Amino acid sequence: MYVRYGLQAGDNAPNETVQMWLDFALSSVERGRSAVAAMGGRSVFGAARVLDVGCAYGGFLVAAAEAGARLLAGIDLNDELLSLARLQLADYQITATLDRLDVTSPDVVDGLGRFDVILCNDVLEHVVDPEAAAAHLTALLDEGGSLFLQIPNGRSVDFMLRDGHYGLFGITLLDRLRAERVWAGSFSDTYGVEHYAPLSYYLDVFSQTGLSVRLLNKPPDDLEALVEDLGRRFDELEEALAALSPAEDDPDLVEEMRRRGHHEIEAFRHQAGLYGASVVGAEKSIIARSLWSTYELTFWELIGRKLIR
Repeated sequence: MYVRYGLQAGDNAPNETVQMWLDFALSSVERGRSAVAAMGGRSVFGAARVLDVGCAYGGFLVAAAEAGARLLAGIDLNDELLSLARLQLADYQITATLDRLDVTSPDVVDGLGRFDVILCNDVLEHVVDPEAAAAHLTALLDEGGSLFLQIPNGRSVDFMLRDGHYGLFGITLLDRLRAERVWAGSFSDTYGVEHYAPLSYYLDVFSQTGLSVRLLNKPPDDLEALVEDLGRRFDELEEALAALSPAEDDPDLVEEMRRRGHHEIEAFRHQAGLYGASVVGAEKSIIARSLWSTYELTFWELIGRKLIR
């Protein structure tokens, strides 16, 4: 894992962004275990055929094996990540079939067969055609099968302040082409995020494929404290937007970032105002939970089930 970032085991990362990437890589098994537990653990994975789409470092396949899966397969488009996944699986003495395949390709369905459980973690924001990906993920599921999705929320106030892929301020506020222009000021390889879609989009896209999808994340007990804390972070966002200095060679980026950022700030404050003014318990809960799923959650965790006909 360290070698991928030009480091030796135990070296300190050169900056916060590389440290974020390294932490993500090193935590793949623990993140996989959390996903497996959230889906039901051994009751779901025992003797299951499991596919990890975008398997990266292989940690989710390790967790599936620990929960009793009988067949493991993973696909990814990155040969380096597939090599690291093979090494990690070998460390745990786990056998899995790993292939370089694209989930949006029409050939992927017939080439892989059917699975009882599919894992798809931090993948859909990277694909050019998420609707094709959704259709193929559903087609790869056997009847009664389960799909786990983890998808980043670009409207999360924390990700507006510092996105989860590159650690950049304000990049999730921008459309794909403008975001790449901001990214290019700090990086030189390939910008990898195609879109940040709202939760409603994913729920609709997967429901259209015949999958019954629900949110796994659980809201906090203290919703009033949640709204207050979100207010403080939106104040921080407003201050950061005000402090931006337009780049001489691309001034419209800052203007657009401010415009979209102020739109989100106003939208939040409007809803927070409705929350504060309401004296109806159910109404307050609805508003707070909407704010939570829209602005608090950095990642949506979804589970879909394919109905038995």
